[in-house]
Amino acid sequence: MPVLKGLLAPLPLIAVAACLLLAPAGIVAGTWVWPRAWGFLAVVGAASLAGSAALAVAAPASFKVRQQGLFAAKEKRQPLIDAVGSVAYALYMMAWFAFIPIDVFRLRLLPPPSGSIATLGAAATIAGVAIAYTAIAQNRFAAPTIHDQTQDGQRVIDTGLYGLVRHPLYAGMLLTYAGAALWLGSYAALIGASGFLVMTLARIVIEEAYLRQTLPSYAGYTRRVRSRLIPYLL
Repeated sequence: MPVLKGLLAPLPLIAVAACLLLAPAGIVAGTWVWPRAWGFLAVVGAASLAGSAALAVAAPASFKVRQQGLFAAKEKRQPLIDAVGSVAYALYMMAWFAFIPIDVFRLRLLPPPSGSIATLGAAATIAGVAIAYTAIAQNRFAAPTIHDQTQDGQRVIDTGLYGLVRHPLYAGMLLTYAGAALWLGSYAALIGASGFLVMTLARIVIEEAYLRQTLPSYAGYTRRVRSRLIPYLL
């Protein structure tokens, strides 16, 4: 059943996020009673389950392509730098999540965000998740890795969010990270989220060079849609 597949797909990532937030909290603070973390996991988890189930039903091709792991099949010609970068990104993300409870309960490197700022962070997190899932639904070639999809009929997607920025999925993910740092109460983690921006910009350079080679129409798309992540700004 598509709905069941959609509901099951995000569970491993939700479980990993829960462990990375709650296990360090238990170690450094001696408690798992962290309302913001539980609220974050509940809301983002529910949004991810709903988004994934919707993809599985309404955009099965987009759902299928997202189920690929960090490495593409050999015949898909994934650049080595993307495989290495994907591993580095995953490790950084895990370390970043684990750092948040350590900072909140032990390090306290910066004063915590106010309640209103944390609420703004929650809204940004939810908006980021929504943008990311919408971008995936609108582009059935939005694979987790850079690889050759010409045999699958890959073409340039220039409608919907892709008519505003060239990489709306990455934009949604970056907004999610920034919002999560504020929601969970760590300005230091917000600063640390700049690492995701650096890695994302590096990946965009690699990805767009690859797409220019495999999709002749991509160069024209970059001229029509100038912004990579933020309309008119970046």
